[in-house]
Amino acid sequence: MIASILMGLTQLCFAEGPVVIPDPRVQVAAAAQKQLLPGLKRAGNSIIEIPRQLGQCFRLPLGLLEVLLSPLPDIEFKEGVGDLGSGILAPFKFCIAVCEMPYEVYRGLGDVVKLK
Repeated sequence: MIASILMGLTQLCFAEGPVVIPDPRVQVAAAAQKQLLPGLKRAGNSIIEIPRQLGQCFRLPLGLLEVLLSPLPDIEFKEGVGDLGSGILAPFKFCIAVCEMPYEVYRGLGDVVKLK
């Protein structure tokens, strides 16, 4: 018993660096962080999707302009038709993103709260 106490004191006195006593709160936070990130990522991705889809809506007038100006050099009809098609679908994708956002945020934050 006394030998183990002396051994522990010797290790404390001759340790090469500061002795760090682990705080249980830090250990819990480090363990929880691994489970928090996927839920927060899911919630964040759904929020970021709305402005992205809103920006895609501007491809409709861009595609129309490219189709109309395709006889000019450096403007291709094929790219205009592609932008036109993407622009036609963009408002529908935007509505879907707006409708899905509350569900995805709720599920993402629910994953954060539910720690195993």
